[in-house]
Amino acid sequence: MFNLTSNSILRDDMIETLKNDKAGALVVFEGWVRDHNQGKKVSSLEYQVYEALALKEGTKILHEAKHKFNLHKIICTHRFGHLLLGDSAVWVGATATHRDDAFKATRFVIDQIKHRLPIWKKEHYVDEKPQWVFCRDHHTHVHFHEDDYYQKQAKVTSQELLKKSNVLVVGAGGLGCPVLTALSSAGVGHIDVVDFDTISISNIHRQPLYSPEVVGEKKVTVAKNKLAALNPFIHVHGHDARIGSENVERMIQGKDLILDCTDNLETKFLLHDACFKLRIPLISASIYQFEGQMRTFVPSQGSGCLRCTHATTPDDSKLGNCNDFGVLGSVVAVMGSIQANEAILFLTEKKNNTQTETFYFNLKTLSQMKIKNLKKTDCPTCEGNVEIEADDLEIDTSMLHQMDAHLVDVREMSEDCLRAFTNASKPVVVYCHRGMRSKRMVKEMRTQGFAHFYSLKGGACSL
Repeated sequence: MFNLTSNSILRDDMIETLKNDKAGALVVFEGWVRDHNQGKKVSSLEYQVYEALALKEGTKILHEAKHKFNLHKIICTHRFGHLLLGDSAVWVGATATHRDDAFKATRFVIDQIKHRLPIWKKEHYVDEKPQWVFCRDHHTHVHFHEDDYYQKQAKVTSQELLKKSNVLVVGAGGLGCPVLTALSSAGVGHIDVVDFDTISISNIHRQPLYSPEVVGEKKVTVAKNKLAALNPFIHVHGHDARIGSENVERMIQGKDLILDCTDNLETKFLLHDACFKLRIPLISASIYQFEGQMRTFVPSQGSGCLRCTHATTPDDSKLGNCNDFGVLGSVVAVMGSIQANEAILFLTEKKNNTQTETFYFNLKTLSQMKIKNLKKTDCPTCEGNVEIEADDLEIDTSMLHQMDAHLVDVREMSEDCLRAFTNASKPVVVYCHRGMRSKRMVKEMRTQGFAHFYSLKGGACSL
């Protein structure tokens, strides 16, 4: 239950509402109006609120907290209007079986309120004029203006062009974290980030947007909140989704630039084909141990495309990835920063260093080179003649829960193991570690006429 009120918060009534004999703990957070902030004497506070949206988002936050921390009940009331010293501005109460859940829930709720609710605070001072203050940071209230934020970089780039830019970053992992951090702090005005993954402890050494206490949470949710706290003057939108043939065109439509920070060739080629179909520029980067490569595709430029050299998408299972061959955080940090810099150059100058040549960098030897991109004569993809074919070989976990199917783990099984399911009366969903080998096996079964086989997107990592 989330409430907004212009009246005093009735603490005793709130606690009475939360009483539950099955609860082992009640934790309460109460925010008061204090008489100072950052060396200034405060006389009172004023809160303004966009009520309809605040109620909707506040209710959503409490719903998230209840399920995330296994609560019995949680309620919150936020004041608006003019508040005097000592008044209670916000009250959060949570009951849970265990006190740790209740403690974490109240902290989560107050932090999310400061990040996500359309509530604005004006401080009234004893000796100065009132001032609206930025309240997203739960540690302190920060007083600054947009011009101050960009003071140093405005000398070397166009802040106006960056603010007008609208980009999509696909992948919030090793490459995505430095890319998102750099673009956000640079002031790219509208950033959409797409990622379906949850945070694991093995991500953190190379993905500094995340930390151990958020393991298990969705990357897009945590990344969005971190970036919003980093720069209050931009708009960041998170999409908890996979890029696939069914949504890729919708995801990239209307963007000024796409940044491919993914780690598999199937998604890279899909993004590439869709960008050429809709004539949208793309910057794609890849990592292999100490090595990285990067290329910018501008469909209208005529500098070739991936289909000039690869008529069919290469098989991911025949190439290395960070799970199989390892990765260093320093390598993805460097390549991600270069990718972000190439994006900033392109957005402000309509050109960068990787449009006609592919950049290769070896961080172990600090050697680098550029190789001129090949252009195939009469390449249909270069001309925008691209057909994004629907892929019905895979299903995701949400579909899996809705169907009665055999679930077959082939991580330690031979290629012939699926023969036992050729006469199955219901669908057969196959999965390996990341979904690449299982998809290849299902494709082979489909060519033999067995249409009831499917591969699980993301493999065991998605379960």
